[in-house]
Amino acid sequence: MVFYAHLYATTANVRFDTKQEEDIEYHWDQQSLSDSLDSHKPNASLGYGDKSIGSNLYNVLKTFQKFLNNGKVSLCGALVFIAAKRYPDESDVSDIISQLRANHVMVHIAVDSIPSGGSNSASLYELSYQTNGYCAFATGSDLSGAFDWMTATLQHPYQFIAQNFVVSGSGRIEIPAFKTPISVGIREYLRFAITVQNHTLDNSFVSMNYTIASTDGSYVYEYSSNQSEHLYGTAQSDLFIVSGSLSYKWTIDYHYNTDAPQIIECRMYSRYYHDFVPLPDFK
Repeated sequence: MVFYAHLYATTANVRFDTKQEEDIEYHWDQQSLSDSLDSHKPNASLGYGDKSIGSNLYNVLKTFQKFLNNGKVSLCGALVFIAAKRYPDESDVSDIISQLRANHVMVHIAVDSIPSGGSNSASLYELSYQTNGYCAFATGSDLSGAFDWMTATLQHPYQFIAQNFVVSGSGRIEIPAFKTPISVGIREYLRFAITVQNHTLDNSFVSMNYTIASTDGSYVYEYSSNQSEHLYGTAQSDLFIVSGSLSYKWTIDYHYNTDAPQIIECRMYSRYYHDFVPLPDFK
C-alpha cells in the first residue's frame, strides 16, 4: 500500500476492534503513511480478547461523519481496503451502503474464514458487492495472498467492468466483447479479479475455469494454467496484457455440486480513466 501511495493525493488508515477506538489518520505523502502503518500494527493485546463480541467495523465506518464528511479531503471515488478477522454482528447496514454508493466509494474486503469473534460475514460481502468492490474469504497464507492482490488494485484504480452472476450447478458465462480504456497503439497490463462464492469456500464449489481472449485470436489468458495466479480462498486476481486496438471476451465455465445459488463477481481495472460503472440494484 505504501508502494502505491504516491499515485494518490491522499491516503488514510485506521485500526478497528480495539478496546479504545482510534481515529482515522490522513496522509499526503508516502513517508507519513508508512510511519503510521509501522506504528499501528495489529496488536492482539489491544483487542477485545472475547469471541462473543462482534467487530466495531461499522461503528468505524459510521464515523463517516469523520470519513465521508471529514472536511479534509474529497472522498468521491475513494478506494477502501479492509482486512477483517472478527465479524460484525449487524445484519442491516443499508444506511452505510447508501452513503458509500452516493459517494462512489468502492470497498474491498478480505475476510478470514476462521473468525476471532462476531457472527455475520454476509453483511461484509454485501458491503463490497453493493459498492462494486469485491470480497474474498480465505485464511492463513491464502488470506495474505488474497489481500496482497486486492490492495495491488491501487496500481490500476479505474474500474471498467463490474458484473455479477447468480449461478448454480454447471454452466458458462460469456461477457460480450469489450474494448479496454487503453488507447490504440498501446500494449499494457490490466488487472482483474473474480470470486466464486459469497461466503467461506465450501465443498459445493468444484471448479472454475475461464479464458480472457482477444477476438482476433492473437492473445489468450487461461485459468487455470502454469502462467495464472492461484485461487486464494474464494478469489483469484491477476494481470493480463492487452492492446488498445483489440477487443476482448471473457468466458467462464463453472461447476458446483449443488443447485443452491452462488455469486460469481467479475472485475477489471485499468490505469487509464474510466467513468464509474453502474452499481448493482439496491433497495
